Amino acid sequence: MVFSVIGTGAIGGFYGGMLAGAGQDVHFLLNTDYDWVNEHGLQINSAHLGGLHLPKVQAYQKATDMPPSDVILVGLKSNQNEKLLPDLLPPLLKKDSLVILIQNGLGVEKDVADLFPGVSIAGGIARVSASKVSPGVIRHFDNGRLELGSYNLPDLNRLEEVVSTFQTTGLPIVTIPDLQFIRWRKLVWNIPFNGLSVILNTTTDQLVGNPETAQLSKEIMREVIAGANACGIHLPEAFADEMLAYTQRMRPYSPSMKLDFEQGRPLEIRYIYENPVSAAQAAGYSMSRVDTLAQQLTFLERQRNSQAEM
Repeated sequence: MVFSVIGTGAIGGFYGGMLAGAGQDVHFLLNTDYDWVNEHGLQINSAHLGGLHLPKVQAYQKATDMPPSDVILVGLKSNQNEKLLPDLLPPLLKKDSLVILIQNGLGVEKDVADLFPGVSIAGGIARVSASKVSPGVIRHFDNGRLELGSYNLPDLNRLEEVVSTFQTTGLPIVTIPDLQFIRWRKLVWNIPFNGLSVILNTTTDQLVGNPETAQLSKEIMREVIAGANACGIHLPEAFADEMLAYTQRMRPYSPSMKLDFEQGRPLEIRYIYENPVSAAQAAGYSMSRVDTLAQQLTFLERQRNSQAEM
């Protein structure tokens, strides 16, 4: 099975690197990290998994140089899909290619399917804490579970074959029957902790270690759960307490949106905030706290961008 990775950042680099480390045939598309990775390879540093150094990987600077692939892992930020995938994805596609979007947010599969009619698409939810700390170097903090769900696959056996191959990494990889369920469930964590880490300029341990922000995080999570239920996705209210306890056990961590904000990159406001708010609104429920987060993040992003232009 031939794998290609589009977006060899924290997520694409971690899962693609683990596959390559397990002996799978993996091809990595890189941008600014290409020269470094081509010369030095990929490094995954993890207190849980140990160090993994791949001194030589199949690295590419152009998608047109890559082979048609059985499975294409997309680790781009969701807000890059519309701009980048029309050029990057077609050279990798063949008749039976499977595209797996390991991305955050709601609605990414539909938008990519609209760009590529007839292409088999699945969604991936990465329950992992990882960051790219320097070119070609991924720091893994915690977890590593990958949940996959079909968006438009006519044959679910195809996804099970991918899971079997992924299991050679030793990571917990599973298929979930309802893709929208796992997307909303991930949003329960992503919405409060990504947004508040940017707005309050803090990390996960500070958010859950402070009584006021822990309570605020829980209230936001409960609102997301209510929004999911309005959309027909059953999540119990107690899941908010479970996610709070999960975050308290995590190593101190800066969520990906905070890193994006600090490094001047666009924020995934549309897919993580605006789309869920719109979906809940269409179902008759107003996620006012989440909408407020979206407005605050939009203001901060514009302010940051205007200051950078001065």
